[in-house]
Amino acid sequence: MPINKLIHDNCKNRVKAVLLLDIKTEALLVFARTALERYFIQIDEVKYKATVGTDSDTSYVYNTLRELLANLQDSVVNVDYFMTLTRESQKSPILRELAKHEDPLIKYYDVMAETVAKFYANKPAYLPEFLVICVLSHWLLEEEKSTNLYPYLKDIDFLELTSKFEDNRKDFEKNEECTIDEIYEVSSLIIEKLKNYKYKVNKTRVSKTRRKK
Repeated sequence: MPINKLIHDNCKNRVKAVLLLDIKTEALLVFARTALERYFIQIDEVKYKATVGTDSDTSYVYNTLRELLANLQDSVVNVDYFMTLTRESQKSPILRELAKHEDPLIKYYDVMAETVAKFYANKPAYLPEFLVICVLSHWLLEEEKSTNLYPYLKDIDFLELTSKFEDNRKDFEKNEECTIDEIYEVSSLIIEKLKNYKYKVNKTRVSKTRRKK
């Protein structure tokens, strides 16, 4: 499979970060795209109408998230790309090189995905759309990470989106537990794991040219 086709089929106008710090932001956006895609596919298939407070609040939240998803689909890949690349790289030397190039991005994504999987190992996960809002808000506002590569993020009022769920937190309470609080907890864990994870370049790899000498 040609490299251009592999990437273009998944993301038409990909914005690829270069610096490791920016790759962490890219990985978070891959996480957000993947979560939103799966969420909207599921609710659209069963024609479920998600709600947050009033009809106006609901429209604001979910229209904003669908627009965000459209921008993410245009500018960053999703986990399906990683899976296809990993599979196809076993057959193609060129794709093997691409896989090495994408390795930091994949590792950063895996750190977040594993954190979520561990957190929800023994209980169902709820409100993936709010989780996306929380992790992006935490990373971009509290950690003050740059949005220069992805300017559409500047147009999103993450605090306003958060407030729509906060103002209606009673709707997300069950058995004296609030899903909103749970999402805050797991989102903080995700950001801490991403912040603290240090990608290690494999310096022990020796090129074939050097081996021949």
